[in-house]
Amino acid sequence: MNNVNIEITEYAQDLVKDAIKWHAKSHGMSSARDTIKATIGDWKNQLLVLPESGKQCEYYDSPIFREMIKGDYRFIYEIRREGDTFNIYLLIFCHVRMNYKTLIDDHRWRTRF
Repeated sequence: MNNVNIEITEYAQDLVKDAIKWHAKSHGMSSARDTIKATIGDWKNQLLVLPESGKQCEYYDSPIFREMIKGDYRFIYEIRREGDTFNIYLLIFCHVRMNYKTLIDDHRWRTRF
């Protein structure tokens, strides 16, 4: 059996907050929070069962960077495997209609130091 640890990076937390604010404009804050929380929960649950699921992210050269779509949202994450342990780091969270390459470029720029 595999051990799976999932961490939402600070950058991704900011993107989650932005998504909630945007969604709240048309659905109300409570509904927006519940929707985003459920979507993230679905993503986490899938990774707990199948930690290597998703597909390789086209904007990274390494297979450790994966992407998955759940509902209307895209998850970009990094998988670091150490023996039977998978450490998964959510890097980008955004609506599927967003140009997520710009978010990836911004993330790379912010974390280069």
